[in-house]
Amino acid sequence: MTKNRLSMFFLAIVSAGMVMTSCEKEGDDDNKKQDDFDAKIEELALTAKWNNYLLAASEELYDDCTLLHSEWTDEYAAVVKSATGEFNKSFSAAVEQTIVQGSIDIAGEVGEQKIGGPNSLAKEGKTAQAVLEVESWYSFNSLEDYRNNIISIRNSYFGGMNATAAKTNSLSAFVKSKNADLDTRLSAAIANALNKIDVMDKPFRNNLTGAKVEAAIDACADLAEIFEGELKPFVQQNADETAYRAILENYVDNIVLPTYADLENKSKAMRDAVDKFVKSPTQNNLTAAADAWRAARIPWEQSESFLYGPADLLGLDPSLDSWPLDQADIYTILKGSKQSVNDIRSEIQEESVRGFHTIELLLFKNGQPRVVK
Repeated sequence: MTKNRLSMFFLAIVSAGMVMTSCEKEGDDDNKKQDDFDAKIEELALTAKWNNYLLAASEELYDDCTLLHSEWTDEYAAVVKSATGEFNKSFSAAVEQTIVQGSIDIAGEVGEQKIGGPNSLAKEGKTAQAVLEVESWYSFNSLEDYRNNIISIRNSYFGGMNATAAKTNSLSAFVKSKNADLDTRLSAAIANALNKIDVMDKPFRNNLTGAKVEAAIDACADLAEIFEGELKPFVQQNADETAYRAILENYVDNIVLPTYADLENKSKAMRDAVDKFVKSPTQNNLTAAADAWRAARIPWEQSESFLYGPADLLGLDPSLDSWPLDQADIYTILKGSKQSVNDIRSEIQEESVRGFHTIELLLFKNGQPRVVK
């Protein structure tokens, strides 16, 4: 997830005359505060222009996912597996910088930013701002996103998609062969983070504080800490270039590439579902498009422990997953004179008006698919 500066987001809303005054009234229902989009946007919902924007954003997202997969397949997979490029022909460095550091980064992000950021704001009494900080709050998909982020770590460490124990040529198997206690504690830290997120009350946007939230933040911090403080030095001190090469080959071939292939396939399915809805705007078709959005989120969130390489170098992470959105600019596009899908595509090159979350806003309201009238 890439975040724009929240202060700029609020300024954009104010400049467009879209101040959420109801959010500032103490005692108002938090759900209503955050669910009620400004009338200026809502009055345009599911119009022909709205639907064309939805299709344009879905086409752009599919193109980005296709590019991300092809860049890995055509070039970057070989860089990681051979430890060339930025890894300087050191398989130890490659394992550390990909599997280990990638896991540290996303564990820290989930705990400190995705859960911890809204939690801190809510505890300060800034409920409206806190809810806007919650990723995927339009669809109430937040906890599923965070869970899949931790699964990204689990897949990478255990060496297989949806693996719950060490696969052959996994980092977990290597650690276990040298220090079984460390592997047990690493595995337990992953499981604990998942468990603590799983028991949080849904939707997160309505349950930003409390013991369950604090426990999830702590579990993610513990996970990042054990990867940083124990696994990273272990990898450095037990360097085995032959074993590490095999670990990297398994990691790329059995985790990274299948995840990105799944992302490409599911983003295509979402684009096709949106196209079907635009051509025949029924409630069933809109619900199918919303379901396809949720399905596409899974491989994207499960890729977040490997957002280095093409996702970073080509700017595809912010293009796909920028958050928060700029509702003022989205409104401007919706009110603009350009109507066709191709023309709208030319207008949505800025990160904050495209990607998963723009599509989410256009598809969902109050955690449910929008209602076709």
